Order: sequence, then structure tokens, then C-alpha cells
Amino acid sequence: MRQILMTFILLGLLWTAGFVAFLTRLPSPSEPTTNSAVGAVDGVVVFTGGRGARISAGMSVFSSGVGERLLISGVNKSTSRERLAQLWPGAGEQFECCVDLGHAALTTQGNAREVSDWQTDHGYKTIMLVTSEFHMPRALAETHAAMPGAKIIPHTVDSGYLDGARHPHSPTAWSVLAREYTKYVAVQARAKLNWALQRG
Repeated sequence: MRQILMTFILLGLLWTAGFVAFLTRLPSPSEPTTNSAVGAVDGVVVFTGGRGARISAGMSVFSSGVGERLLISGVNKSTSRERLAQLWPGAGEQFECCVDLGHAALTTQGNAREVSDWQTDHGYKTIMLVTSEFHMPRALAETHAAMPGAKIIPHTVDSGYLDGARHPHSPTAWSVLAREYTKYVAVQARAKLNWALQRG
């Protein structure tokens, strides 16, 4: 019994140390950008969530001239194209011709698969990925796994969960970020297991 208790204590300490490291390494929100600033980008991808902030950021990036097409992945089936068009900051013609909505993804792994299919359909090599700063590590890990040959440029969006010192500012923020870190650990563990199985 004592050995089991010590194991749980050790795991808890390791989780806490990892969580602290995770928080300190979260990227700062990206500055507004243009195609000339980031280089050649084939397409822009948004992973939905963040109470609409991610979609707004992705639309702003794309309407400024970055990429040939925009994919909004993980759109709720009840959200219409007309509703999203109301958020569009640019010319209506650009939204109609070049913005794609993905309704299939329900998880981050699903987002990555949806992006991979979209990338293959259009022959894109370089993707700009737009999501919240706390979600970016897991989003990048899943997307790299689904698209190992693609170049992925992160564009991070302020989630509102971190204060000026980059610390969670409320119990809700602590809870959201702790859950996200646990999911990120699971993704990393799955990747290492897959690597070991492939080598074995």
C-alpha cells in the first residue's frame, strides 16, 4: 500500500513539474501578419474554439493576403456559411470563392485529419495554423503527425486565460489549462508508442 501511495505521489510531482514547464513554454499571441512577413504560405487553417477569437484571427490573416485558401476546421453543423460570412472582414467575393468549412472534425486529431485531406486535395506544402496559445502545442503535434511532409507555421491567438505574467488568472483558467496539458501528454505518449511499435 505504501509503495502504491508513493507511486501516486511521484506521478503527481512529475505531472505538476511538467505542467509548470508547459505553461512557461506557451507561445505569446502572434502579431498581425502579411504574406510578405511570413513568406510563401499555401493555405491558412483555423481550428475552431476560443469563443470565436480563432475564427476572427484566421479570417483577418487570410483577408490580409496570406495564403490561397482558408479552411475553418471543426465548424459546428448548426453554424451556417451565411452566419460565418457576417464575421468576414474583407471583400465578400474572397469569402465566397476561397473559404472552406470543415464540419467533420470533433476533436483536435479530427482537425488534423481534416486539414490533411484538404492539403492533399489542393497540393499544398506550407500551412499556417491558427489556434489559441494553450492549444497550439497539441494542435501542432497532431497536425505534424497527420501531415509529416508539410511545413506548418503557427499563428497563436490570445485565449484570455493568461495574465500579463503568462499565468492562469482564474480557477476556470487553471482547470482549462490543466486539462489541455493532460491531453497534450496523452498525445506525446501515443506518438512515442507508435514510434516504438514502428521500430519494433
